Amino acid sequence: GDFHIFAWPDAKAEKNHFEISIPHGSSLILTHEWNGLFPGLKDVPPGDRPPLIPVFFAFRIMIAIGFFMAASALYGVFLWWRGALTTTRWYLRVMAQTWWLGFVAVLAGWVTTESGRQPWIVHGILRTADATSPVIGPAIAVTFALFIVVYGIVFSAGIYFINRLIAKGVDSGDEPTPSPTLGGAKATLDEMTVLE
Repeated sequence: GDFHIFAWPDAKAEKNHFEISIPHGSSLILTHEWNGLFPGLKDVPPGDRPPLIPVFFAFRIMIAIGFFMAASALYGVFLWWRGALTTTRWYLRVMAQTWWLGFVAVLAGWVTTESGRQPWIVHGILRTADATSPVIGPAIAVTFALFIVVYGIVFSAGIYFINRLIAKGVDSGDEPTPSPTLGGAKATLDEMTVLE
């Protein structure tokens, strides 16, 4: 089968619109054969299929970010090897604005995994509808709201802190470090040793 880089899945028509594909890509990835066959969505009964659009796009977002991160890391190694890592301003600007993509990739992977296994908790054994716990709705809503608030605070603080570190920049070591002062006058390391 082809690997669809982009498409718009149509669950009702059981087809994709606007496909941009790599011929035989999925066959090579999944079976390691040019014309390898593997089960597709049409092989699954309609009642056992996951929601298509979240899974389809979350997976591609995760993969795209992964390729971007790998390419940018390799290019960073190349710049470092050339001695130009700290002077290539456009690269540093891009990296300073895209550091958060790793979090997005993790969340996209989580959406792919959790949505992609629906409607099963354990495939073919336990359905999600049969695995509900006897907890009342309001208790779940309050717990979920608290998770959102706590994670929102932690995530916001993390973003603020990381952006402050990025804005501060790397200490190049070119500027002299301020010496401790004694009586308003700066003391060198030798003077401090003598005073001790």
